[in-house]
Amino acid sequence: MEQNTLFFIPDISGFTKFITETEVSHSKHIISELLELIIDSNQLGLQVSEIEGDAIFFFRPGTVPYLADIAEQAKKMFIEFHSRLKMYEQYGICQCGACKTAHKLTLKIIAHYGQAQSYKVKDHDKLIGKDVIVVHRLLKNNVPENEYLLLTDSVLQNNSAEIKGWFRLEPGHDTYDEIGKVGYGYSTLTPLMQEVKVSPPEEISLSNPFKIYEQELEINAPMEDIYALLIDLEKKNKWQSGVKDVIIYDNKLNQVGTVHKCFTDHGNPDVITANVKITENSMEFWEVDAKKIFSSMYRLERITPDKTLIKFATFIKGSLILRLMVKLFMQKKLVRGFSESMSNLKKYCEETFNPEKVS
Repeated sequence: MEQNTLFFIPDISGFTKFITETEVSHSKHIISELLELIIDSNQLGLQVSEIEGDAIFFFRPGTVPYLADIAEQAKKMFIEFHSRLKMYEQYGICQCGACKTAHKLTLKIIAHYGQAQSYKVKDHDKLIGKDVIVVHRLLKNNVPENEYLLLTDSVLQNNSAEIKGWFRLEPGHDTYDEIGKVGYGYSTLTPLMQEVKVSPPEEISLSNPFKIYEQELEINAPMEDIYALLIDLEKKNKWQSGVKDVIIYDNKLNQVGTVHKCFTDHGNPDVITANVKITENSMEFWEVDAKKIFSSMYRLERITPDKTLIKFATFIKGSLILRLMVKLFMQKKLVRGFSESMSNLKKYCEETFNPEKVS
C-alpha cells in the first residue's frame, strides 16, 4: 500500500571528479566519513533507504514536516559537512590529491513529498513508486547555484511559514521525459558558510626541548613519496625499529592532533601528530608522545626529483633529571633504535619508490 512520504536526498557534488582524479584510498575514506557525518546529523526522524555512492536517500513516512524543520535539517547537515571540510583544510597533513582538494566538494539537498510503497531487503526498507523516480531525477536540474536546498511544490503546498535569515526561496521548474513539469523552490545554502567555524590547531610541543639524537642521510627516492610513507601510520612497522603494530584512534586519516598507539617490546606509547611545515622543496613532520616527554622531527629536503636529504632529530623535555636518566640508562638503546629506523627507512623507500637506483 502506498503511503505519504517525505523524500530527502543530500548529494555531495563534485564526487565523480573527486573520485576519478585523486587517490582512491583517501578519497574513499573522506567520502565515507562525510556520508556518516550527514547520517549522524539527522534530527528530523529520517530513515536511510539507501546510500547511493555520493548521496544518501532518506525518507520519512507520514505528514510533510514543517518547512522550518526541513530548513533547519538542511542547515545542520550543511554546517556539519563544511566544518569537516574545513578541518581537512586546516588540520590536514597529507599532500595527496584527495586530501588537498576535499575542500572543493559541495552539498546540495533535494526534498520532495509524495507517495511510495516500501518493501524490505534484509534490514533495509526499500521504496518504489513514481515519486521515488521524481526525487532522483531532480538531482539533475537547472538551479543556478552550487549548494542549495530544493523543495518541490508538493513540499511547499500548505507549508508557507516565513523563515527569517538565510532562507530565501527562488522559484524554478524542470521538465523530464515521462514525468513532465516539476515545479519547485530553491534556496542557496551559501550564506550558511558564515556559520562554519573551526578553531585552528593548537601547537603541540615540548617545554624547553633538549636534543638527544640527530642523523642525516640521503635516500634515492622522491621527497613526496618518503613524506607520504612517514605520515602513513599503518606502515610504521615497515621501517620503524621495534614497532610491531599501530592502532589509530577514531580510525581517521592522519592529521594534526591524530593520536595513535605504537605496540613495541618496550612499551606501547600513545603518539600525537604535532606539526607540519610544507614548502616547494622541503617537508617537515613532527610527532610528540602523549605525555609530552619525547618528540621527533623528520625534515625532508629535495636534492633532485629522485634524491632526498632526510634530517632526523629526537628531543626530550628539558628536565635535568630526565636528561640524566636518559644518558645513564637509555641513550645506547635509543641511539641503536633510531639508527636502525633510518637505515630501514632508506632501504624501504629505495626498494619501493626507486628500485632501479638501489645502491
